[in-house]
Amino acid sequence: MGGVLSDIDVPGFMERFRQLMPEKEQCSLDPEVLLAGGGDSFLHDYELGLITTGEALNHFHALCRSDITYEQIRQVWLSELAPVQEGKKALLRRLRQDGHTVCLLSNTNEMHWQYIEPMFCYDGYTLDDHFDHVFLSFRLHLYKPEKPIYDEVCKAVPYDEPVIYIDDAERNRKAGEQKGWKTFENIDALSKAFDL
Repeated sequence: MGGVLSDIDVPGFMERFRQLMPEKEQCSLDPEVLLAGGGDSFLHDYELGLITTGEALNHFHALCRSDITYEQIRQVWLSELAPVQEGKKALLRRLRQDGHTVCLLSNTNEMHWQYIEPMFCYDGYTLDDHFDHVFLSFRLHLYKPEKPIYDEVCKAVPYDEPVIYIDDAERNRKAGEQKGWKTFENIDALSKAFDL
């Protein structure tokens, strides 16, 4: 989802989050420690569904000034993701209409999903118009690039259907390639390869 369907602004998020912190602690915030994909951080636990949204907000709040509200934190956290462009949504619908199985596989969390999901539900369209299956780390308690989350996708895809996998992270693409999937870094690369 992030980095493929929705652009991610990590540096912008980090700068906006620093503004919520006590001034003397702003320089000590390490993006690698806070965001730590697959690492030791409360956000990793949040994306695995091991802690609730309330608990994640508590962790965020512990890093912030006392006058900062949970809603301010939520808005800054959501600002990391850009809206999904209409052209990308239209491509997903077209692929489904052409008979392809379209799945969403994402390391994500409840707050980000609650922000993104409504973008697929508008003008009479539903999430089902865009995806046959949705696999989210916080619901499955599984995380890319670990093998079990890819195994879940394989259960849903017809056995004889080749899989094209788009992911902005090289480590995730490598895991897909180990399943025999054809991988692309972004939708533009896919569109160029298949003249979409």
